[in-house]
Amino acid sequence: MTAPTSQLARTGTGPHDPAPAPAAPRFALQLTLLTVLAVAVPAQLYLAIPMAGRFRTVFGVDAGSAAWAGSCFSLAYALGFLLFGALADRVGHRPVLVAGTVATALTTAVLSLSPDYGWFLAFRTMQGAAAACIAPVALAYVARHAPDVRRSLALSVLTTGLLGSGIAGQVLGQTVSDHASWRTAFWPAAVLYLTAAAGLRLLLRDPVTDPSVTVASTLAVLRGLLRTPQAVAVFASALTVFGSFVAFYAVLDRQLEGALGMSGRQVLGVQAIGAVGLLAAPVVHRFAAARGPRRLATAGFLTALTGLLVAQFRSAPVPLVLGSVVFVAGISLVVPGLVGTLHRIAPHSAGTAVSFNTFLLFVGASAGQLVAAHTGYRTTLAILAAAVLLAAFAVARAGRPPARH
Repeated sequence: MTAPTSQLARTGTGPHDPAPAPAAPRFALQLTLLTVLAVAVPAQLYLAIPMAGRFRTVFGVDAGSAAWAGSCFSLAYALGFLLFGALADRVGHRPVLVAGTVATALTTAVLSLSPDYGWFLAFRTMQGAAAACIAPVALAYVARHAPDVRRSLALSVLTTGLLGSGIAGQVLGQTVSDHASWRTAFWPAAVLYLTAAAGLRLLLRDPVTDPSVTVASTLAVLRGLLRTPQAVAVFASALTVFGSFVAFYAVLDRQLEGALGMSGRQVLGVQAIGAVGLLAAPVVHRFAAARGPRRLATAGFLTALTGLLVAQFRSAPVPLVLGSVVFVAGISLVVPGLVGTLHRIAPHSAGTAVSFNTFLLFVGASAGQLVAAHTGYRTTLAILAAAVLLAAFAVARAGRPPARH
């Protein structure tokens, strides 16, 4: 590996050694602000699930076209990860986070002024591209600056926030869809993002730069990862994580409203109850981290599979609610488990590996929404169950040494 490539690949290091980790109270404030953004920014993707019907009515489009309100955001969002991860390594985390959050605020504000569906999709794409600065750069910042004894828990809290955005976005979307103009889902968020950008500028540490990071060095690291079977197995499994999450809630909402006749408020309650499953990640990672990230990720996939199987009993609300809680609990274990597994598989390429893994998470989210838009409830859950089972097998094998011949 060349010198620039190794500099890019290391997590928490660079050509200039960072200063000691910030004091605990200051880091707690930084983590709190980053976690708020981890919830509030990706929520813009998930609010399109319950608001699809509103978009169909307001813009006069069919169900397939309305699904692109989420998919165009998530595709641009995922592609942005490939840019912002390397850019943050080159110029520092704070400038990328601040500038990206301001750009997200501006594109979100403009989105609320869309005159027709064509402009709406164009602005949603720009919003997704700008929002891509948050997740990979925040994860890299926490990995670099968290005190050693708190790093694992801090990453778990941050990734739980990213998953919590799925619930928060749907609650917001359902509330707006029931009680307010569709534009209300966007302009207040723009104010929040602009305020958060000012907080990031004040709270985050001075950037640590690495001018040797280039597109060529990033691609060299990525090529090496794609030649590693264990890393490829983790990457493939990542496609199922947010994809299954988005698809599950898309068909669950339709089932609750259509087949069971629930009101928007009742659907909102089911979504809120599902958020209880998010508590699994911080608790389990605090007390069972010694079992290793690969085992926790595998257990997470199998737990999610159990939730999907329970939710197949669709004729009553209890199994649907129980299935959603179990499913969310499983998914909440998977994301930090995959990140930890990649750190063990490719310790000298962890930064690039995590950025590419995050990219694949949201590529899966885009595909999941499209699958749910064109298949029925049981068919979608059967597809998701098969994908999650295969992912569990792939991750379980990812950490094992190759067999001798």
